[in-house]
Amino acid sequence: MIVVTVDFIVAPENVTAAMARLQQDRDAVRGMDGNLAFDVFVDASEPQTIRNSHEWQSPEHLEAYTASDTFKQFGLALRPMMLSPPVSRRMAAQLLES
Repeated sequence: MIVVTVDFIVAPENVTAAMARLQQDRDAVRGMDGNLAFDVFVDASEPQTIRNSHEWQSPEHLEAYTASDTFKQFGLALRPMMLSPPVSRRMAAQLLES
């Protein structure tokens, strides 16, 4: 399983729009082949920081997502709102319990 977290900071006036943009296609991403989870959060201690967390069955499934039009549209909409580059972490994980 591949676990991805992406954190990015936006201006206070853009938090709602950034969250709405990610949530707009949440169900579409969750329906993609190999997707196990796709969630979006605002950091309670830093309310300008948004975290997108998603899980994929394999690196190939993640690769298909990052090549998708949905992923490209996220970038086009969100990057202009970001105050600095996003911080992305990709981890290989083994599910121990569910």
